[in-house]
Amino acid sequence: MGNKIIRPFFEDDEMLSKIFKEEYGFDYSEFEDKKETFTDTPIMVVSKVLDYFGDKSFFVFEYGNKHHNDLKALQDKKIINFGIDIYVVNPKHIFALMMDKTTDISKYDT
Repeated sequence: MGNKIIRPFFEDDEMLSKIFKEEYGFDYSEFEDKKETFTDTPIMVVSKVLDYFGDKSFFVFEYGNKHHNDLKALQDKKIINFGIDIYVVNPKHIFALMMDKTTDISKYDT
């Protein structure tokens, strides 16, 4: 697994490190010792950890995968404005689009 791809994800947020430990049974700091037997890809790790946030939905993607291509199509059709050019993302990073889970439409701009 490309450890340096997601290292900042865990180094920057103590809560994410705690969730990693709960999900995988060891501290992220021990990852180097266990990486030979670790089967989840970086994007799987990020997705599993973010699933712990029950009040949010996350659309996790990396450069060139199906989810990234879907987002590019939405941008091209002007369905969503991401505030950035979704085509120009670092191919060495994993990204997560965060969305609120709510059925209360009044919480959104209309």
